Amino acid sequence: MTQQVEQLTAPENNPAQITLLKIREWGACSDGRDWFREKFPQGGTYGEVMNALYADKRRGDARWLADKAFRVENITAEFIESDVTAILSATKDASEVDTGNYARAGFSGYGARAGFSGDDAQAGFSGDDARAGFSGNYAQAGFSGNYAQAGFSGNYARAGFSGYGARAGFSGNYAQAAFSGDDAQAAFSGNYAQAAFSGNYAQAGFSGNYAQAECTGENATVVFAGLNGSVSLGKGGAATLTCYDGTRNRFVNLYEGEDGIEAGVLYRIENGKAVRA
Repeated sequence: MTQQVEQLTAPENNPAQITLLKIREWGACSDGRDWFREKFPQGGTYGEVMNALYADKRRGDARWLADKAFRVENITAEFIESDVTAILSATKDASEVDTGNYARAGFSGYGARAGFSGDDAQAGFSGDDARAGFSGNYAQAGFSGNYAQAGFSGNYARAGFSGYGARAGFSGNYAQAAFSGDDAQAAFSGNYAQAAFSGNYAQAGFSGNYAQAECTGENATVVFAGLNGSVSLGKGGAATLTCYDGTRNRFVNLYEGEDGIEAGVLYRIENGKAVRA
């Protein structure tokens, strides 16, 4: 009883920490809550819980947790570090990569390269200059070093980058990505992409519809070729959103500090003008 009370009263402001209270709020089923209570009476990090779910072959629950916890607003450098650490600890030999479904790999050295062709791949990279390619669905990847490069061609990809100079490409739908270092570059071609950039000088392009980008760093540049996009900018940021005027698509430019565009406010286009989203 004491353990359960401690877990229920644990601080909830750490995105990397998963508690019973959190999964209850997220709507976890009773079976899932029972499993979690038995495995993690004191709570656990996102990476640790994901490791345990896959070890117990609870893949559906793992997808559910990823959808709830791996949100754009939650992805901090601490979250990425915890995920990378957990995957590294669960990997016996980082040089061996399973390219079938449910592949898992951890890389702690520099210059790591990995290719994953199956679904539900998970990978963690803690060194610099990592490169990874994912062609299946439901990929998850965390990169804590600098100059990471990653490509995702399947749907429902989730990626977090805490180092500088990250480059990522997502061609599937429902991608979620977070970049905490400076000089990030990202391209999203699918619909419903979500991305967060907390570093400076980020550059991002979205060609799908209903994309959302949140930039808290300075001097970000974001371009939306798809319709119904929304964006928030930091100081010195600039964005181009696309709208349909009934006859043709048109571009609307947003510049932080000009024409009433405020930093930290999410905007979309309505009737050809930027409005708060």
